[in-house]
Amino acid sequence: MGKRIAVTSVIAAAIVCALAAPAAAHVTVDPASAPQGSTVKLSFLVPNEEPTARVTDVQIAFPTPPDTPIPNVSVAQKPGWTVKVTTEKLTQPVHTDDGAITDVVSRIEWKAKTAADAIAPQQFGEFTVDADGLPKDENQVVFRAIQTYSDGTVVRWIDPVTAGAPAADHPTPILELTPAAGSSTTTPTTAAPSKGSTNRTTIVATSTQDNSARALAIVALVIGAIALILATGALMKRRQS
Repeated sequence: MGKRIAVTSVIAAAIVCALAAPAAAHVTVDPASAPQGSTVKLSFLVPNEEPTARVTDVQIAFPTPPDTPIPNVSVAQKPGWTVKVTTEKLTQPVHTDDGAITDVVSRIEWKAKTAADAIAPQQFGEFTVDADGLPKDENQVVFRAIQTYSDGTVVRWIDPVTAGAPAADHPTPILELTPAAGSSTTTPTTAAPSKGSTNRTTIVATSTQDNSARALAIVALVIGAIALILATGALMKRRQS
């Protein structure tokens, strides 16, 4: 009986530890969502996942035609880093309240000036832009990110997240778009797919997977607690006898 309880306790503890272990950090955008058509400050959070190397270069690719571009993007200053902004000329100008936009930002690259300025292991960097004029008719904005380490390692965060498929190893940073304030538009349950709809569905699926993982963790904790109680009871009986 004692051996069985001990084995149960070990298994439960192993399950709890496995489920409680933090997932690998990804390049993400903060905030995770914003109203359609709004102006918002976006911060790309870039973690260092290498044990010894530093992150020295970060590139963020923005949507360009045929995807809906963001008309105006300005970059916040980041001490210790240089910045290079690449633009792309549009075949059809985008008309805004400030006039016609003929060029949009397609890529922004930050480079650390010195090793001390680079992102050290177990740290993350924050790269901020001001995005003016988020798409009004889209459900999300999909970015792509590339980070380079001091040892030459390059990590490309460009994997699309597909509904029903295993979680991507290097998913793209995604900004979810919500209906603008005062909008009465609702999304029908059987709407025809639009650009980015696959990724939006994937976000929901990923959220469901996260909830399942939490549920499994709770179950494992309960099993571990029961095993601990049984083991304690058995030990007390042995001492009394």
